[in-house]
This record gives sequence, C-alpha cells and structure tokens, in this order.
Amino acid sequence: MMISYNPDMKTLARHLEPRVREMLDLFPVVVLEGSRQVGKSTLANTLFPDRKQISLDDLTVLAQARQDPQGFLRQLPRPVTLDEVQRVPELLLAIKEIVDKDRKPGSFLLTGSAHLSTFQKVRESLAGRVGLARVRPLTAAELAGKADWNPLAKLDDCKDVADALKAFPAGVFPHLGDRILAGGFPESAHRLKAKQRPLWFEQYRMSYMERDVPELVHVADVPAFLRFTMLCAATTAQLLNLTRIARDVGASVDTMRRWLGVLEATCLVERLTPYWKSSRSRLVRTPKLHICDAGLAAHLMGIGDWKSAQARGVDGLLQETWVHAQVRAFAAALSGHTDLHYFRVQQGPEVDLVLSRDGRLIPIEVKCAATLRPEDASGLKAFRALCGKESPFGILLYGGEQTVPFGDGITAVPLRGFLEGPGG
Repeated sequence: MMISYNPDMKTLARHLEPRVREMLDLFPVVVLEGSRQVGKSTLANTLFPDRKQISLDDLTVLAQARQDPQGFLRQLPRPVTLDEVQRVPELLLAIKEIVDKDRKPGSFLLTGSAHLSTFQKVRESLAGRVGLARVRPLTAAELAGKADWNPLAKLDDCKDVADALKAFPAGVFPHLGDRILAGGFPESAHRLKAKQRPLWFEQYRMSYMERDVPELVHVADVPAFLRFTMLCAATTAQLLNLTRIARDVGASVDTMRRWLGVLEATCLVERLTPYWKSSRSRLVRTPKLHICDAGLAAHLMGIGDWKSAQARGVDGLLQETWVHAQVRAFAAALSGHTDLHYFRVQQGPEVDLVLSRDGRLIPIEVKCAATLRPEDASGLKAFRALCGKESPFGILLYGGEQTVPFGDGITAVPLRGFLEGPGG
C-alpha cells in the first residue's frame, strides 16, 4: 500500500539555512541554484521575508528586465531577492556595476534553475563577489523536521570504528521503497498524496524538461533530447557510457556530451567522479551518473511502484541515487571542503560513495536488504586495504534496524539512523 508522508503543509527548515545566512553576511551577492521546484524560492522567502521579492517568471517583470537591465535594477530597493535570474543573464553585469560601487553584504540574493557558474557572464562579472549554494531535494532529516541533523558531522567526530558504532541510532524506515519513489522535491515528498505524484512528475517533465530546459540552452531536436534524458535516468547510479547512449538515441557522441552539459547546467544530473590512487592502478576512472532526484529517475524509467522497481532490478540503483542526493545535501551544509567519489576495481569490488574530508577517506556502501551477508562489505574492505590509515573505518548502510559491528573496521548502520537521526 502506498502512503503519504508529511501531509501537513508547513514549510520545512533546510540544512543550508546557516550557510546561506553566513554567505549573506560576507558577500554582496549570494546565488541559490538548483533544479526547478526544489525549494529555492521558498528557502529565500522563508529566511528573509522582509526582503523585496522579484520573480522573473512574471512576464511583465521579465520584459522590463530584458529591455533595460541597468534601469530595472536601479529602481529596486535593496536588499532584494531576484528569482530565476538565469532568464536574464544580462542582469549579472548590471549587478556587478552596482556591487563594485557598494559592496554591502547581502544586497542581492539570486535564485536560478541552472548552475549560474556555467554562464560566462557570471565567471567574468561576479568572481570574488558571490557566494554559491546549491539547493537539493529534501532529505529524510528535513522531511522529519530535523534540519540540524547531519550524519557527516557525526562522522567527523568519529576517530575509529568504535566511535562509529555509537554515533548512529537504531531505526528502520517503514515503506522504504515508497519513500524512495516519492523523492525529495517538496511538492512530491511533502505535500502530495501518493496517488497524486505520478501526475505531478508527468507535468514536471512536460513543463520543465520538454519546454523550459530546451529553450534555455537552445536544444533544437526536443524529441531526441527527451530520449536522451530517459536513457540518462536508466543509467542513474551506473557508469556513464555516452557512446552507447548516442547509439540508442541516434545522435553523435559530441551531441550527447553537449546535452549532458545541459542536464548538468540545469541541475538535473550530476557526475560522481571515481577515486583512484595512482595512474598504474586497476581502478575504474569513468564517472558515474546520478539523476538529481530518485523519484524523478523512477518516473522517467516508467516505474510507478516499488514492486516494479524490484522486478526490473533497479531498486538498488534508485536507493543509491536517493542516498547520494542526501549525502550531497549534507556535505553542502558543512563548513570546510568535502569531496565525494565512488570506488571500483576493474572487474572487482566497488564502493558507492567515498567521503573525502579533512585528510580522511570514509567509504560508504548502500544496500537494500534488511539482512546483510559477509560479501556485502567486500568493497569497503578492499578500499580500506588500499588506503590504509587514510580510511579509519567504513560504513555499510542497510535496511535493518540496529547499528552493528561487521568486522575489519566496518560498521553496519541503519539507513534511517544515518539519514534521519534520533527520535524517528
């Protein structure tokens, strides 16, 4: 039976809130970027309701901004929030002129449904003047009202496997498959009933992926582009093979590279780079591809329920994509630099995620099962054997309830205890 999560309509706190406030106290311009409907405007408006709010989705406002960017900005009070600024990239040069004269922190808060750093005008105009933050789909912790929970911060506090055993609470997600298919878009995961979600995802695909994205980046062959996006969805959590995708789409590899750049620029997909230690090693160096949201990936695959995902053998891939998006969100909320990779030996063991932070490497493997087998930790053990003291312990996430030792420096941690924290 499908279930509806968080039926109340209250606005949820986000992990990024402290970072955004910190950036606004430091930079004259702060940009919240992320895919459509991920909650950028809600975050900006909730945090700063007293700022003037201007949306470039309004056609009258859009026409004024395009006709005279400098004059449009001059008439606005500051501080101001501008939504969907990628629609008028010329505004960025005009903002540069303003902040060069007055670098008052927090003057402009911009949101965009694209990586604005991919636009040349941003690189040229706002270097050193802007803080960038990516808003991602809601995490399980945010949906549970626990935006202050961050398992990566807990890992920072763990010196060894004994600490890791004590860091995470017990707990199990009821109806885990349904949670994964709901994804993390606020509308689908927080507001809608389960029976309403297929229509919402269909409209998201039609309005954003078929219309807005091709228009934004001038894609001419929209049907072929849509076939490409569906093949990317079918590739989520797997090695990226553009040659095979190009053959299936019936287009050139160069076109596939450009379209992949389109999906990355609009925050719909993300490449996960491999970890490799030396040029002579047998480690795989091809990136993995992840769709930004597991619910969207399932919809593009044509999957409507968890039994179908299991029957097609993609349940593990969708769960890995679901966890990947949340770990990315947790990493973005931390201070300091965090890298994420995956690990795979050619025709050998692999690890879904490798957290690189503060000189340490923490491998994280994701499993669907509630009961684990010894071979489930083979990739973690191979990684730790390769990296030695750089990897003090490994984490094996699974669908069970208890945090338990798994031998050789590995801790098995419940998905709920890791992603949602205590009191679930």
